Order: sequence, then structure tokens, then C-alpha cells
Amino acid sequence: MPYYIRRRSLLLGLGLPILFSSAPAAAQIAPGGMGGPTQPAGQDDKKEGVAEAAPKTPGLLPTTPALPAPKSRRKRWKLFEIDGYFRMRTDWFKNFHQGFVDNPVVGGAPFPRALDCLSQVGGAGCDDALSSTNMRLRLEPTINLDETTSIHIQADILDNLVLGSTPFNEAYNGQYDNTTGSTNLPPLGAFGNTQGPPTAGVNSDRDSIQIKRAWAEIAVPLGIIKAGRQPNHWGMGVLFNGGGHDPISGTYDYDADYGDTVDRVSFSGIIPGTSLRGMLASDWGATRLVSNQTSANRGREQHPWDLDDGDDSNAWTLVLSRMDSPTEFKEKVDRGDVALNYGVYFEYKTQDWDLDLSGFTVGGTFDSATNYKARDFKTYTPSVWGKLGVGKIVLEAELVAQLGLIGRLDEFGFTESANVRKYGGTTRLTYKGLDGKLRVGIEGGFATGDQYDNLIPGNIHVAFANLLGVASDSKLTQFMFNREYKVDMILWRHLIGAVTNAGYAKPFLGYDLTKSIAFKVSNVTSFALKPVATPGNSRMYGTEFDSELYYQSGGLYLGFSYGVLFPFGALSHPGPDDSGNSFGFSNDDLIGINVRDASTSHTIQSRLVLSF
Repeated sequence: MPYYIRRRSLLLGLGLPILFSSAPAAAQIAPGGMGGPTQPAGQDDKKEGVAEAAPKTPGLLPTTPALPAPKSRRKRWKLFEIDGYFRMRTDWFKNFHQGFVDNPVVGGAPFPRALDCLSQVGGAGCDDALSSTNMRLRLEPTINLDETTSIHIQADILDNLVLGSTPFNEAYNGQYDNTTGSTNLPPLGAFGNTQGPPTAGVNSDRDSIQIKRAWAEIAVPLGIIKAGRQPNHWGMGVLFNGGGHDPISGTYDYDADYGDTVDRVSFSGIIPGTSLRGMLASDWGATRLVSNQTSANRGREQHPWDLDDGDDSNAWTLVLSRMDSPTEFKEKVDRGDVALNYGVYFEYKTQDWDLDLSGFTVGGTFDSATNYKARDFKTYTPSVWGKLGVGKIVLEAELVAQLGLIGRLDEFGFTESANVRKYGGTTRLTYKGLDGKLRVGIEGGFATGDQYDNLIPGNIHVAFANLLGVASDSKLTQFMFNREYKVDMILWRHLIGAVTNAGYAKPFLGYDLTKSIAFKVSNVTSFALKPVATPGNSRMYGTEFDSELYYQSGGLYLGFSYGVLFPFGALSHPGPDDSGNSFGFSNDDLIGINVRDASTSHTIQSRLVLSF
């Protein structure tokens, strides 16, 4: 019997008897950052799911690992509920390229320049700024079949649609094709008289409606079974971050763009005889090619199937935790008690074989004789999290390790196996004063890195990361924070994309001017753990100052933010050293100079959110 089938049979054969001996739970947290709305804990009006309404299962919550629902939050059963929000946001990016040219021939840049800055036509103008406005309508309906069974859906409508990006001319019945550049419109964009619907591959990279998640929750006498495509979130969100609702702190990050989604079957509940709650899950990480993705099988059946079990990436996940709901945690602290929550998330992932999909497109022909590769991949990922509340002080921390072995990387030139040794973590200390109106504290974090530049040294974004280094190095050590863990507004949010090969310190302060108006300011100073992997081969990335003033009342949020990044040596582009060794940057008189120090970046952002 194949391993994949044996593994699923083990879950059903051994796991089901356990399902009827424990109680349910769930946990999430997503740290808020500058430049985006985060709903305060005291104003959380998000629905917690059908299980809160079930008298037999008051601990049920809609998302991931193990967290009980407070009795005060139970609600009456309803057949259909819908949550969500409408978001519109405007961004102005000034000098995000930091004075460099986004051309790989001369070393690249951290961010693209405006098109007019590269124009060869005189008078086009260039102020080194980019600005745009985008929108999203997110719907999160819940269908309650009864008091113990529910179905959850997450769908985005016009997801991050840039306003004005899909012009349409009714007289010509045509719209511009962003993919091929073909159009039956006149050559003047101003002749467009309306907006057409986004269509993937025609005028957008996505369709108007995207169904991102759908899963079921079934309450058994002492626990909860969850199955389907669902959010995956743990701890402070350093590694696994679902993006959006955070039951641990009682907030909702409306500025989320990513969020981890996992295909999973799980059971969570109280461990008998203890105060701990646990979750056991079987995850489908990747099945690789399925039948309706290749030309040889497309159209054969409306019931697609996995073309092979040996190339699947599968995972087992175990969670043990002691957690209070946000309300219970706050009530303990307010009473003067010590509130201590903690837990560990452990993932074991394997993949025996893999596919070389270079050059393959969906609907094409796949040659398994030459593109089926041995992999022998195993990783062990523990994440330890804790949260302590004493009086006016809250201390929270998460530490993550990714350990394992990749046995075969032949197609990448490796003659030996590669060891995975990645580490990261963060700690946040918050003091609340003046009856909770004042919040002041400091956060610090780190993520290990490798000693290699990105594939294009000046393109510092994680999308261009050199994840495998070189074949002579058998240790992979570059850890990346989840992109939904927001530290700042410029450097880690946009220029690099995620905290990696870095340590940072972030003092912050927030104050409620009125019940509805508040502001927050912070400073983030970052340095490289391995300077040789930075463009400037230097230690310090830079220091950034961020501020936000916002109004929030009921379901309305309106915020304005400003950030400025002062770059240091690690972001500069040096020329050849005294020995003549080049760092990958050069000069080109036709398109500009790419050997220079990085210059200051600015951003102004606004956010309008209506939540329901």
C-alpha cells in the first residue's frame, strides 16, 4: 500500500477513536503594523463561528489550533451569517528605488522606477514617485447547518483591483490586453469610457471573484473536526500567519494581502486530565500535478485526480497549548491576576520525489522520463510561543526553528545532501498606562540568513532570493518571517518583503486622543546578521520612522500614515574594491549610474475600511 494511502488510513483508523474524548479549540494572532488598520481588542465584533452558539460545545472557534471561547461570547444559532469588509487604500511611494536603476545588467534595484523615469522622450518628467489606489470586498459567510455543524467560506471580490486598471470602450467593444498588448481600441487611453471586469490573462492577473477558502467544522461530543481549505495561523504569526482575524489579541488586520491557507483535516480538543488543549492534523502540502493540468488528461473526466503519490509533499501537525480567549486574558490582568498562555506548534513534512516543472505550463505536456526527480526531503519545524500579562505589562514571544534534510538536489548541481538549519523569532514588551489609553513598548526580532546575495544583487526582495546558495554549500540557513508579520512600512514591508538575514529593534508608542481617534509612532532600526549577503556588504540596513493617525468607530476605519527610511551601508551599491573585485554593480551612461549610496525613501498611505 502506498505511503500516502497508509498515512491517511492511519489518521482515520487511529485518529477517529480519539475524536470523541476531547474538547475543541483554536488560536490565531496577527501583529498589526504601521500603515494598516488593526481592530482593537476591546472593539472586536467579529463573529467567532457556529460553535460558540452550541451549548454542547462552547469552546468551538472557526480557525486554527486550540483556544476556548468565553461564555460571554456565545450567541444564538443562525442559519446564515456573513462577515467581511470593504477596503480602499491609497499608496504614495517616493524614491523606493533609492536612486538605483531597475535593470539586471547593472545590478538591479530594490523597487521599480516610474516608467517616465526610463523614457527616452524628452519632457516626460520624473519625480521618482509612484502612486495608486486599490480596493477589495472580502466576504466571509458562515452556513450553520445546525448548532454543531457549519461551513465557512472566504471570497474576495475585485481583490486589490487598481482603480482605472481595466478600461473599456463600449463603442469598440474592446479592452486593453495587459498580457499581449493587443487591443481593438483607438491608440488613446483617454477614449475608454467605462471599466471592464477584471479577466485573468486578458486585462488582469486574476478574475473578478476569487474563492480563497472553504472548510467545514463538525462538533462531536468532546471536540471538533475541521476539514477543507482553511487558514493556518499560530503564535505571533512569525511563521504561520492566516492574515485577518486574530482571536488571541481580539484584533483584525484589514491590511492583510497574503495569509497562509492549508488543505487540512484536523481534530482539536482538551487533553483528558490536563488543562492543555491539542490539535492533530494531516496536511496536504502539495500534490504536484493533477490530471486536469496536463494535455494528456484534460477533458477526460470532471473528476480530476493526483497523477502520482510519490511526489506529494505531506505534513503532520501537532499543537499543544494553554490559551485563554482575549476577553478572559484581559479580565485576568484587570483583576490583578497573572495571565500566562503558552504553546508549541510542531510540523513534520516529507517529500520523496519531486517534479522539474521548468518550461511547463498548465495544459501542456509533461515528460516524466526526464522531469521526475528524487528529493528525499524531511523537515521538523517547532514553534514555541508564550504570552504573559502582569499588571500593566504584557510580554509576548515566539521562537521558530526549521530543521531537516534535503537528500537530493541533483538538478541544481548538488552532489551531496543539504542540511536545513533556519531560526527566527520575535519578542514584544508592552506597557499600558493612563487607563489603557497609553501603549508604549519595544519589539525585537531576528531571522538567520545565508551568505549569498539575491540572484540579482540589487533586487533585494525575497522574490529574488537565492534559496539554495551554491552547490558547494550543504547548509541552508535563510529564514524568512511570514509576509503578514508587519514590522514597518517601507524596508521589510515593500523593499525586502519579509524579515530575513536580519535583527531589528522597534520601540513604539500609541495613544488614544479620544474614544475614536488615536495615533501611533515607531522606529525600526535593522542590521544584517550576515553582511556579505547584502548589496553593500555592510552591517546596517537603516533606520525607519513610521507614524499613523486614525479614526475608528463601529465598523468605520479611516487612517493616514507616513513613513521615512534612512538607508545605511548595507543598502548601498559599491563599485569594485581595491583588488578589482566587483560586487555585481556597474555604470551605464545610457540608463544611469548604479554605483552609489542608497538615498532616502518616503511613503504616505491612507486606508478606508468598512467592516461588517
